[in-house]
Amino acid sequence: MTETEKNTVQIMDIDFVHTTKKNLLHYELFPRLNRQQKCFIVTANPEIVMRTREDEEYKRIVQHADFVIPDGVGIIKAAKIMKQPLPERIPGYELVLDLLNFANVQGLSCYFLGGKDYVNEKMALEVERQYPNIHIAGHHHGFIGNQDEHIVEEIAKSGADIVFVALGMPKQEKWIYKHYDRFSKGLFMGVGGSFDTFVGELPRAPQKWIDLNLEWLYRLLKQPFRVKRITKVFEFMIRILLKRT
Repeated sequence: MTETEKNTVQIMDIDFVHTTKKNLLHYELFPRLNRQQKCFIVTANPEIVMRTREDEEYKRIVQHADFVIPDGVGIIKAAKIMKQPLPERIPGYELVLDLLNFANVQGLSCYFLGGKDYVNEKMALEVERQYPNIHIAGHHHGFIGNQDEHIVEEIAKSGADIVFVALGMPKQEKWIYKHYDRFSKGLFMGVGGSFDTFVGELPRAPQKWIDLNLEWLYRLLKQPFRVKRITKVFEFMIRILLKRT
């Protein structure tokens, strides 16, 4: 068992890795890719943790992940309140970029599942342009319904080293878990709206907002419909504070 696997901080029954992004990549994820060892990553924020409280199946799936990453300032604040501070927030989007960079250097293959049809197409084209050494194992939009057998077969046959699944929470994690045993290799990661950000459909917050831990507010201003999701963050923090008292 590695140091990263041993060190976790439990928040509402979910074990978050206690490590930095650099150590996670260099001591855990990159070695697994080099060994062609399967791996399931969940990038979790307060909204995902709250969803696990409402959906037992989803909770079991998240708990079965190899690594649950603290992607959300609320998770970092909660850990601090619980006096079990995590080293840093590990944004899922930044993890995607780091994995793409590694795949480009090593000449690995990637499969891109999810997003709108035109976004998925643009994602594959942009990765091909920006990372010419990556082999595009395949790509498919996210409107797959329950008839996704051919996609599973395509990914399995492709031997993709990394499979990015952008179906949104909780669908993406449920999809990965449902089909995980069908694959002999691959790093599988739910990436939410990362494809939209990567191709410029949904610009990421300016660095100043990110540095001030206000990326969530920037997203809310750009996408007002997210207000219902933000209420889950406040409920999460209230529960953390009440548990402490």
